[in-house]
Amino acid sequence: RFVSNVDPSHLVATLDGLDPATTLFVVASKTFSTLETLTNATAARRWLVKALGDAAVAKHFVAVSTHKKLVDEFGINTDNMFGFWDWVGGRYSVDSAIGLTVMAAIGKERFAEFLAGFHLIDEHFRTAPLEANAPALLGLIGLWYSNFFDAQSRAVLPYTNDLNRFAAYLQQLTMESNGKSVRCDGTPVNTQTGEIYWGEPGTNGQHAFYQLLHQGTRLIPADFIGFSQPVDDLATADGDGSMHDLLMSNFFAQTQVLAFGKTAAEIAAEGTPAEIVPHKVMPGNRPTTSILATKLTPSVIGQLIALYE
Repeated sequence: RFVSNVDPSHLVATLDGLDPATTLFVVASKTFSTLETLTNATAARRWLVKALGDAAVAKHFVAVSTHKKLVDEFGINTDNMFGFWDWVGGRYSVDSAIGLTVMAAIGKERFAEFLAGFHLIDEHFRTAPLEANAPALLGLIGLWYSNFFDAQSRAVLPYTNDLNRFAAYLQQLTMESNGKSVRCDGTPVNTQTGEIYWGEPGTNGQHAFYQLLHQGTRLIPADFIGFSQPVDDLATADGDGSMHDLLMSNFFAQTQVLAFGKTAAEIAAEGTPAEIVPHKVMPGNRPTTSILATKLTPSVIGQLIALYE
């Protein structure tokens, strides 16, 4: 269970049903002074102390931080502090000690696979020529559409529900990084920076906002993320097909129509009433990038994060 929001309802709901005697809190804060984190940690400490007493804090709290003194002042035994470099920014930290809770959840073997995925893309980025360098090309595509086509946002559309929060993850990664208007030397930039990242998993987004992608007046480049093999699969309604194949058929159909559109003649040929035809025309020429992997694994998640980093 994770808590980040300073809204008290978040912590109350997270603690609901937990036994203080069997609960371990991991307080992750680089400076150990972040208001939201420390407010929640202090409230959690009160919850624990009320049930088990002050002495329990040292045994039920561990810290991930760079600030030993503040960890000690909070009451956490610094032997139970996991340190990391102070130059690691929060938005780049999941593959550092900050990822301790991820490792606890998935196990050290899978976490090692996760890190290996990061390393694979890091090495690709470091060594691949520019014309075949996936992170560089993805970044240049964003620069191209935002600066030369006035595209203000980028939709990220993973065709797997296991990545339902991936667009939200990328919001901090990209918008906190690029949401700036001055250079390192303090002079203003003369280009557009900071695309707005948003999205939902397919096929949920298809029933929410894809009409805007296909027929709206704004150009919205979209990244489609799909997998040839499912993590889980079930039969379709008729019992003969694969739900994963159905999911991926939507993936390919959407990218095809976004690219090539659907003309008035094609729609009329389907028997659509003449007065409805203009409302169903899709002009096409809407940019998409398809990112395909064999299967969603810890390594592939690491690769995806590193790709966008």
